[in-house]
Amino acid sequence: MTHALTPQRRRHIFVTSALTAGLGGLLVLGLDLGATHPALSALVTVLFLINSYMLISAAGVALAGVARAPARAPQTLPPADRCAVLWLLCAEPPEAVSSRIAAFCDALDHAGQGANTQVFVLSDTTDPQALAREQAAFRPLDARITYRARTAPVGRKPGNLHDWLTRYGAGFDTMLVLDADSSFTLARLTDLRHRMAADPELGLIQSAISLRPANTRFGHMQRLSSRLSGPVFATGLARLSGDAGNYWGHNALLRVRAFRQVAALPHLSGPPPFGGPVLSHDFIEAAYLRRAGWKVVIDPDARGSFEDAPETLAAHLRRDRRWSQGNLQHLRLLGVAGLHPSSRLHLMAGIQSYLSAPIWLLLVVLTGSGAVHATAAVIVPLLGVLAALLVPKLAALLARRDLRRHHWRRRIVLRALWRELALTTLFAPISMVRRTGFVLSVLSGRAQGWVPSGLAAKAPRLQGLAEVGVGLVIVAIVTLPQALISSYQAAQMSGLLVMPVALPLLFAPFLYRWFDHAAPRHSVAAYYDASTRRFLNMGGSGAALAIHRPLWADGVSSVEQASGHVNDLIAEAAETTLGRAPVSVRDMGCGVGGTLFHLAQRWPEAELCGITISDEQVRIAQQVAAARGLAPRCTFIRSDFTLPMTLPAAELVIAVESHVHARSAAQFLAAARRHVLPGGVLVVVDDMLARPEHALPPLDAARVKAFRRGWRLGHVPARSDLVSVAAETGFEAVQSRDLTPLLKLNRLRDHALRVVGPAADRLGLAQMPLFGNMIGGNALTEGYRAGVMRYTLMVLQRRETGQSASCTLPQASSEISA
Repeated sequence: MTHALTPQRRRHIFVTSALTAGLGGLLVLGLDLGATHPALSALVTVLFLINSYMLISAAGVALAGVARAPARAPQTLPPADRCAVLWLLCAEPPEAVSSRIAAFCDALDHAGQGANTQVFVLSDTTDPQALAREQAAFRPLDARITYRARTAPVGRKPGNLHDWLTRYGAGFDTMLVLDADSSFTLARLTDLRHRMAADPELGLIQSAISLRPANTRFGHMQRLSSRLSGPVFATGLARLSGDAGNYWGHNALLRVRAFRQVAALPHLSGPPPFGGPVLSHDFIEAAYLRRAGWKVVIDPDARGSFEDAPETLAAHLRRDRRWSQGNLQHLRLLGVAGLHPSSRLHLMAGIQSYLSAPIWLLLVVLTGSGAVHATAAVIVPLLGVLAALLVPKLAALLARRDLRRHHWRRRIVLRALWRELALTTLFAPISMVRRTGFVLSVLSGRAQGWVPSGLAAKAPRLQGLAEVGVGLVIVAIVTLPQALISSYQAAQMSGLLVMPVALPLLFAPFLYRWFDHAAPRHSVAAYYDASTRRFLNMGGSGAALAIHRPLWADGVSSVEQASGHVNDLIAEAAETTLGRAPVSVRDMGCGVGGTLFHLAQRWPEAELCGITISDEQVRIAQQVAAARGLAPRCTFIRSDFTLPMTLPAAELVIAVESHVHARSAAQFLAAARRHVLPGGVLVVVDDMLARPEHALPPLDAARVKAFRRGWRLGHVPARSDLVSVAAETGFEAVQSRDLTPLLKLNRLRDHALRVVGPAADRLGLAQMPLFGNMIGGNALTEGYRAGVMRYTLMVLQRRETGQSASCTLPQASSEISA
């Protein structure tokens, strides 16, 4: 196996070197060499070249990822290898891990892959109370997983894996390594296993990773950066690295026989921080695998691969401190014999990511203080650096082909891009100062030691004061010499030039609290959190746990019966289409679970899962499930149902008055397709336009806009448009029913809303949930009266592979009984 760099990597290095040399030349031209000591001029030039090279290199990686790799066809045949799925824990809260493992085991059972796939939970938790909590969380899974807690967790995570290899590894061909905050879909794992089976020389496949939604502004910033630039970076890195890729320690499939050769990592001579055990082991394991002749590849597809990012600055900085020591240890391993050149580049990139912080800080001080004199021409190389910083953002936009077709997506992505740029600009000086401190601490011989990632990170009482001190020192160093030697105007100008760095540092105590504060709430989640109990307490529908509208069919005599009637219609439609009762049910936008509880009684063998974006609705649904003894079969998850999830697909998926919260019918149906098994059924009950919105007269169009505004809706489709988009997405419309005649539109409350709703809308009160209820409710009722809106039940069946599309409802099945 060759140890040469790929042609793409060689071109990347050549172009990066040429551009860096050009920027360095422009910097030299911009320096006032006559007024600057030659040693300082040389120092600034060298430091600038080092950091510029890495910035331009990163920009080149992003550009290499603009052209996405062609998507591979999903593998449907079960893999033949014996695979171990390893979740590694060390004091993390176990409940969420247990839930993710249970969902993965359900997918295994449904796919019939349980015989050759075994799940292990490998714990290094030592605290007795945390260990007892952990064991209690995994006890319900005893029959489905192997749980092992080490009594003496020697060697941290590498030691944990080495122990598993010794005890269990002989019985497996491949191993999927996951951290406690990781999750992986079975479909994604199946694809990687087939890929590894097809190439006997493949030792490791590192999957790209998506970050889950975060609760804080800091977590939101990390996820924004990951979603915007992550895909192009992963694709570019995979393309440039070829078969000498890297390993990030989790969400990767490894060949057991290959990993066994490198699992025993070297113990570096001397004391920490540069000696002792290798902290950042994953880069070294990848390098040693490639040296041993195994291919190491990066798969840039992040679908089905998830993890959490640190939610707070304290948690992030604690992890960053450990990583700084681990990456700087790699200085001692760069020269190890036999490493692939690409492996050395990965190690160098990790090292420089931390050394860049003190370099930038030193450059700011040297140039801003006047120790290094510059002319106006120095602005050109600085603009080059700024351009290199922005290239990954622009590359992310270029890679999104859909932005050219959908202007609404373009607006959303551009808004996210500007927000991410603003947040990272505020955070960058804080990160620079902290990383500089970490590097200086390591270089001075102070080791951090190993802190289990599961332990809560305690924020210092006086967060940000160190940054304030550094900010004041920077301002003083930059302005005082200029004021004493040159002039007040020169000092003022120098101070202004460093303000983008100094201001975030001076306001660091505030920024720490601001970043750690809860992120702005999703408007739909806030709406339902504030409104759910009011919905249940009004009109008598709370007994049926119904947030949807009551249907007054023949024989219905009470509000509770009317509120639950739609559940019977859904059940009959599903049974008619499937020819039997479904065994798995998913509710996209489940409310407080009223429909699922009704169906659970009708289908005692079914497993049911509800998804809602509202914390309040999840709490209520879980309480009711426990009280009724349905908790083992009825589970509830707080999430945006349009996001990719690790849940196995279901035979029946329902969406009652929820699909309109998606941005478009296409987005909803694409999400629904991920939840529905081939041949499965999607039942939508919702408000739909009688004809396309562009064909409505002004008064009716205004009502539809008020309806969307008041109830926080993303779209309101016409029935015909929904059928057309469904056909394009892989569904066939099977049944449809106009339920509008079963609604009561002349209640006293409806007449009151005709006055209150428009008045609240004119006063601009739509953002207040109570008044938003009124505005949207009145607009909807008026739309019903005018014949513009139709309350519709639609049954869509996901086509089997190879089945042709159809956009026309079969006449014989276009009506179902009420």
